[in-house]
Amino acid sequence: MPKSTQFAAALLTTCAILLAGCGSTPYDLAPGRPLDHPLSGRLHGGQQPVSGSHVYLFAANTTAYGARSLSLLTPAAQGVANDTTGAYVLSDAQGNFTLTNRYACIPNQQVYVLALGGNPGLASGTNNQALALMAALGKCPSNGSFFGDIPNVFINEVSTVAAAYALSGFLTDATHLASGPSTAAQRGLANAFLAIPTLADIATGNARIENPAGNGDVPQSKINTLANILVPCVNSNGINAACASLFAAAKNSVGVTPFDTLQAVLNIAQNPSTNVATLFALAPAAAPFQPTLAAAPNDWTLAVTYFADNMSGPYFPAIDANGSLWVPSFANNTLTVFDPTGDLPAGQSGYTGGGLNQPFQVAIDPTGNVYTVNFAGGNPSTVSKHLPSGTPATATSYPCGTSCFFLAIDGSSNVWLAGNNFVRTLNAAGASIATFPTNGYESGIAIDSANKAFTLGQGRALYHLALPSTSTQTVATAVATAGVELTALAIDASDNVWYTSNKNNVIGKSDKSGNQASVAAGYSGGGLNAPAGIAIDGSNRVWVANRANNSVSAFTNAGIALSPATGYQAPGVSGPRGLAIDASGNVWITNFTGNSVTEFIGAATPTPTPIAPATHGQRP
Repeated sequence: MPKSTQFAAALLTTCAILLAGCGSTPYDLAPGRPLDHPLSGRLHGGQQPVSGSHVYLFAANTTAYGARSLSLLTPAAQGVANDTTGAYVLSDAQGNFTLTNRYACIPNQQVYVLALGGNPGLASGTNNQALALMAALGKCPSNGSFFGDIPNVFINEVSTVAAAYALSGFLTDATHLASGPSTAAQRGLANAFLAIPTLADIATGNARIENPAGNGDVPQSKINTLANILVPCVNSNGINAACASLFAAAKNSVGVTPFDTLQAVLNIAQNPSTNVATLFALAPAAAPFQPTLAAAPNDWTLAVTYFADNMSGPYFPAIDANGSLWVPSFANNTLTVFDPTGDLPAGQSGYTGGGLNQPFQVAIDPTGNVYTVNFAGGNPSTVSKHLPSGTPATATSYPCGTSCFFLAIDGSSNVWLAGNNFVRTLNAAGASIATFPTNGYESGIAIDSANKAFTLGQGRALYHLALPSTSTQTVATAVATAGVELTALAIDASDNVWYTSNKNNVIGKSDKSGNQASVAAGYSGGGLNAPAGIAIDGSNRVWVANRANNSVSAFTNAGIALSPATGYQAPGVSGPRGLAIDASGNVWITNFTGNSVTEFIGAATPTPTPIAPATHGQRP
């Protein structure tokens, strides 16, 4: 990765911005008044400065999804005007603007700058009302000022693409960025803001080639291509053919046409398999953002692949309440943890101990304890427990039985384990509570809202189990007729159980009583090809990792494919197994043959973590 080249380019660009001023000289302040809230920037469309744009400073609302953003500029401050959108300042002839001493934010508010309208270098009096660009500043510092953190900000198409994708689970339109009021929802929002610097440098307006920590490959050319697609509309009067073509190709999921460039790229982020070739063709021949894609991509998802030196053979992961991804490394008996930005905690090269032995799947209880089922050659398999810090809770593992692969945590923090001819339940101390006899190998296991477990076994047997000893059995017709087929399970908001068939390349669905709810042959398409991991997002949609074609599939809860026939793809995806969705709406997959993890940024609807029986298929 050309890390040194990227840093040098970023440094030169930043220096150029600072030398040019970026509007850093404040408007006529009273003599002796301290510059206590410096914040300035520059607005460009492509390489053209945009003058006369209304530049707003907003904070995300945390009272309810869909709520209106909060205006942060001081309405009575010198140089601040007001319109129906809120308080704003104007960009000058060079696209410079300053918010210095004109704003106040509350610590921990999530803040962004929005530019609406303006003249992108056309005839005097032109106002492109279709122009909407943004840049995300992130968390308001403890002193209520971004001075020292973000003194200068560059707003352009790249900053807009990065923000729209990372915030797509919370952004309705330019002036409605919001989460729910819960701690989990606000943490998901904060983590979504943290993903933006992974994609773009806010000081320069450049797409990154790797994440700031240096362990992730960023799709720079794809980000630049998306930005270039916006350029012809941004650098116009807003009512020309360029805007009409963009808006016609970037409708939302119900066919509503966008009215500005930010809404257009948000719709693309939320519908990444729609009109891919048509959108690609809209980029100008002399594209201002380079490098760019040479041909239309498979889809418009943005995915970053992260690496860890001591991760080998990653299988089925889990995400904790903070948004960190816990990954079992089957081949070297470790647990690797990635923070919400894909970075590795300082000095962390994988947690060991506690009896880790061919770890296969991770589950996390409500207090953050991490349980890992160890295949351990199958005879016998075990369960390890680690504290939220990564320290082993016990020196040795808990016994499971023969060939245990999957586990789940119920609402009472009991551990349910699926093995060969049995399902076993342990309490938090590892003591056995109950053992249920089954027929053949059991695969995935998941807990419904009634605190009962579903597991799918050999020969289509679907078991519904409840403590202390209740067991019912039905048939899941969408899976293979015979043979050992390990399949993950997931539960949706209606307590339907979903499962994959890697032999038939389908997914199946049974209702809360175990009766078949999908068509008998299962749902197909959407790129399903040896499906492995499965998860439900906060809109009750179904996501699947496909081992054979290195892709991710997405379906509505009715089984309609949202992903293309090839699935969603990314360069780093390699033999994916596990899949997990976080509270920011990012879809994480583990690449077994690539010894890496890939994050599809903002692809899904935010989902509560860790997985809990009471919150399946809901937003935090």
